[in-house]
Amino acid sequence: MVREANIKSKALNHPKSLKREIIESIPGLLLIVAVAITAYVVAPYLRQYPLFRTYLELKDFILAILFGIFIKNTLGVPAIFHPGLRFSTILTKTGIVVMGAKYSLSGLIKVGGPALIYIAFFLFGSALFLMWVGKKARVPTPLAACLSAGLSVCGVSATIAIAPAVRARNRDMAYSIAVVLMFGLLALLVFPVLGRLLHLSDLQYGAFCGVGIVNSAQVLAAGFAYSEEAGLVAGIYNIGRVVFLPFVVLMLAIIAASQETPEGKEGLKINKWQIIIDKFPIFVLGFLFVVLLNTFGFLNKEEIHQAKVFMNWAFLLGFASIGLTTRLSDLKAAGLSGFLVGFVVAGLKAALALGVVLTFLD
Repeated sequence: MVREANIKSKALNHPKSLKREIIESIPGLLLIVAVAITAYVVAPYLRQYPLFRTYLELKDFILAILFGIFIKNTLGVPAIFHPGLRFSTILTKTGIVVMGAKYSLSGLIKVGGPALIYIAFFLFGSALFLMWVGKKARVPTPLAACLSAGLSVCGVSATIAIAPAVRARNRDMAYSIAVVLMFGLLALLVFPVLGRLLHLSDLQYGAFCGVGIVNSAQVLAAGFAYSEEAGLVAGIYNIGRVVFLPFVVLMLAIIAASQETPEGKEGLKINKWQIIIDKFPIFVLGFLFVVLLNTFGFLNKEEIHQAKVFMNWAFLLGFASIGLTTRLSDLKAAGLSGFLVGFVVAGLKAALALGVVLTFLD
């Protein structure tokens, strides 16, 4: 991970022409398309077998991630493909923006209102709890902050967002990301099965994924693996989480500053407004804009259908790219203690989320 950061730093110092960047991205993009199409074709065949149809329904979204991980960690992905694999975040965020065509403003408020309440409780509660546990266990403050952000908000993105604010090292970031990925990979397989065993409704299951799973891409993949409606609900919860991202980062930065020992260290200087502005997810505004277009009748049925197809492929391509960049060797960075911390905390959070949705959501 440190080596990749150095490569990115050198690339920033020697900017390439747009034409060259496009040409260099083509092999990787073709690989992403190949993995996505393979997942799209294979998924219907798996559903012919009782195991995959009834218990382990591996839809194309999850298969795209799994196929990508398999290729990355067995055959490997040569360097020529790397430039084209950097678009996973852009693809998934584009899919979320287009997903706004599936909602009206009234429907968004109906689902999103309760979602914000649940999300705020779990996000801030789990972040505060992890910082408290970290202090009691004498975990270094930057590492505790990275773990708190990663396991409460939206995984990798939250870890990267909090790191500069608490002066975290690359090792701290890798540790947190590894814990997030370990739980998320398991959740992709376990959550859909658990949802069907408990006969969760689409609303309940979508909320369960949106609160119980940490990484944004895995939230969407697990949600759509259950049903389209569950995926849309999970998407709303995911958007709610990223909206809270700058505020959770700000809270953790303030806590970290208060916990830092003064001996030999300069106190952390926090620009509150700058953190909120820098970390606010701009793509959420695009999502809301598309929702308004649909609400006021600017989108007809054919355009909404086309938006759905585009959304599905944007997610499918984005998930394939995520799989192709996931190295299982990175998970070793967390070690046994990271495994236990991550799974205990994330497992408790998921169990509590399940209890809440079963109690309060029909």
